[in-house]
Amino acid sequence: MRKLRRAGTAVAVMSLVLTLSAFTQGGTRSAPAAAPGGPMVAAAGQIWRASTARPRHTVIHSLNWAGYAANRAGTTFRSVSAAFSVPYANCQGATTSYSSHWVGLDGLGSASVEQVGIEADCSGSRAQYYAWYEMYPKPVSVAFQVRAGHAVQASVTYKGSARKFVLTLRDTTNGRHFSRTLKCAAKACLRSSAEVISEAPSNGSGGILPLADYRAAGFSSIGLTTSRGRHSGLNSRAWNTYQIVGVGDSSHQIEAQPTLLVRGRAFSTYWFRAS
Repeated sequence: MRKLRRAGTAVAVMSLVLTLSAFTQGGTRSAPAAAPGGPMVAAAGQIWRASTARPRHTVIHSLNWAGYAANRAGTTFRSVSAAFSVPYANCQGATTSYSSHWVGLDGLGSASVEQVGIEADCSGSRAQYYAWYEMYPKPVSVAFQVRAGHAVQASVTYKGSARKFVLTLRDTTNGRHFSRTLKCAAKACLRSSAEVISEAPSNGSGGILPLADYRAAGFSSIGLTTSRGRHSGLNSRAWNTYQIVGVGDSSHQIEAQPTLLVRGRAFSTYWFRAS
C-alpha cells in the first residue's frame, strides 16, 4: 500500500526525486515521501469478513487494491511468493501518479501488512521505478532502483522460531537483490491473509491518489504456504480466494482489474483509469 508521509503531492515528488538520485550502488536508503503502506480499503457498501464456510471464490471491490488474496478464519499463512515484471509506466501527458506491485501477508481485515515489491510512478511525464519493502505501520524502505521490463521474484516468509519475517526481492534480470529479517511492526501480525496486489496509493490523510497508468502487470509462479505446511497457488480447498477489483471512490468505475487465475498460479492486472 502506498501513503504519502507529508502533505502535498509536489513536496512528495520532489522528495522522491532527491532520494532516488542519492542512491549508491550498494546501499539502502530511507523512504522517500511517497511510500507503500496500509491495509485494503473496501469500497462503499462492501461488507467483508473472514469466513469459516466452505472455501469459495468471491469478488470484492476496493479503493486501493487490485489482484488476489487468500483468507479463511482459523488459517494462518507462513509465506507468499511470486514472480513478475516491472510494468512500464505510461507517463505521456500524465499528471503525477503512483502504482505499487507487491506480495505480502496481512492487510485483508487486519491492521498490519508485511510486504515487498516495486514501484512504477509518474512524476509528470517522467517515469520512476524502485524496489522497496515495508512492515506497516512502520515507514517503507527503498532498496534500489529497478528498470521497466526487468523480471523480479519476491517473497515474504514468517520464521516462527525467531518470530520474525523475511522479506526478499531479487531482480533476476541483473542479479541485484536484498533480504531483510524484521519483527512485526504492529501490536500483532496475525498472518490471516496472503495476497498478490497492484495498488493505488493514498495520501497522509487517507485520500486515494491518481493511479499511474502501468498498462498491465503480470504475476506468475505464485505460491502460498500455511503455518501447517499446506502449499498451493491462490486457489485451494484450505482457504477462500478473493478476486479484488479496484474502483473509484466517487465514480464507482473500474480503475484496475485482475484477469482470471491460471491454475491458481498466474494472473495479470490491467489499468483502466486514474483514481
